[in-house]
Amino acid sequence: MIRVYFVDDEPLALIGMQGILDWPALGYEVAGTARNGADALREIESLRPDIVVTDIMMPVMDGLELAEACRKRDAILPVFIMLTSYDELDYVKRSIRIGAVEYLNKMELTAESLTAALERATAIVEKEAALRAPAGARSGDALAPYRERVFTQLYGSGFASRDALDHAMAQLGIRFDAPAYTVAIAALQCGDEPIERLGELVTGMARMAGEVLPSLLPCWVTGMDLRLFCALVPLDDPRAMQARLASALEKTSDILQKYFGTPLYWSVGFPVTDILQISRSQQSAFDGLPLLSAAQPILFRGEASASDRSAELVLQARRYIRQNLDKRLSLNEVAAHFNFSPNYLSQLFAQNGGEGFVEFVTAERVTAAKRLMAGTDLKIYEISERVGFASPFYFSKVFKKLEGVSPREYIKQVRNRRSGASPEQKKVTEQDDVE
Repeated sequence: MIRVYFVDDEPLALIGMQGILDWPALGYEVAGTARNGADALREIESLRPDIVVTDIMMPVMDGLELAEACRKRDAILPVFIMLTSYDELDYVKRSIRIGAVEYLNKMELTAESLTAALERATAIVEKEAALRAPAGARSGDALAPYRERVFTQLYGSGFASRDALDHAMAQLGIRFDAPAYTVAIAALQCGDEPIERLGELVTGMARMAGEVLPSLLPCWVTGMDLRLFCALVPLDDPRAMQARLASALEKTSDILQKYFGTPLYWSVGFPVTDILQISRSQQSAFDGLPLLSAAQPILFRGEASASDRSAELVLQARRYIRQNLDKRLSLNEVAAHFNFSPNYLSQLFAQNGGEGFVEFVTAERVTAAKRLMAGTDLKIYEISERVGFASPFYFSKVFKKLEGVSPREYIKQVRNRRSGASPEQKKVTEQDDVE
């Protein structure tokens, strides 16, 4: 049975995580809990859990420091799932660098999302056991989850030196000795496919691409999220890469579309000569995803244009959010609308203005609610529904946190000043004009 350990400084959060699933029925054992990273580190050393689900922001020692400390003691286990109320680029990057398999927002945590994260972590726990088994006992592609984890760390600039990278890759039998490298990101064009099927679809397509594409040219294929997977391609001659790579990508797309019935578009990053800089190639490929279309299913990016469109992309995402406040606007769903990776969309928001995705959506919903309060006689629950909050109770809690008063108190203030142009009405009107 897979042993799971929970770390959170909030007692109710610990109780909630233990009660959100029927752990024994799913094949898990709750190994223990702790209120901070320092206490958890001592217990993890003795209890040896397979998976640790931890909050990031905690006193004494935070979740990232805990994971880094565990990694120094044991390069493989336990596997970490990170939980946080924050949506900031720095946390995402650090989570990737210490090899966390999932980064989940506590505000959007559900039994389904936690189960999916646990299943991925469990697959890594089971498969990484092969790494410690004698070489003769390993079979097939048993190290695939470990390889995917190491490549994710590479894409996140998680290796401090070439020696550290070479050591990790030696366990996988991989050498990076080509003159240059590039990253090709594949984006599934799956329309309104139910989210529960997306995971199966991208996993199946990535697995087949991992068989087809390397037969056409050397590369390593790894999964990324519910709509994307990517290939790291060594290049003998970067100047002549387009013709050969385009042909291989077209053939792979044709084969996968015939089998799965789902088209693929490819964005190819600019080449880099140092494998430790491969994240720059991947980032340029990310930036090309919104430019893909049926008329241009394969795009090769140039280094000079790697981040030209970042600010414009954020403006488009913000405009979409403002126009759809009555809908569910999770990071995953907005990212899917623009054919982005959720992590990439989170990075765009953090890099262009410093405001996180969740903070922006919440602020826009509250601003829209204030407009309705000032200009209509709608009831609080009606306003809550119109601006996309899950419940009037949650709306009231968030509104008071941001505005300092409850929605009911705010409405009273507005109505008491309706006879004149109040400062609050002016503020709302000015915001409307800016938008």
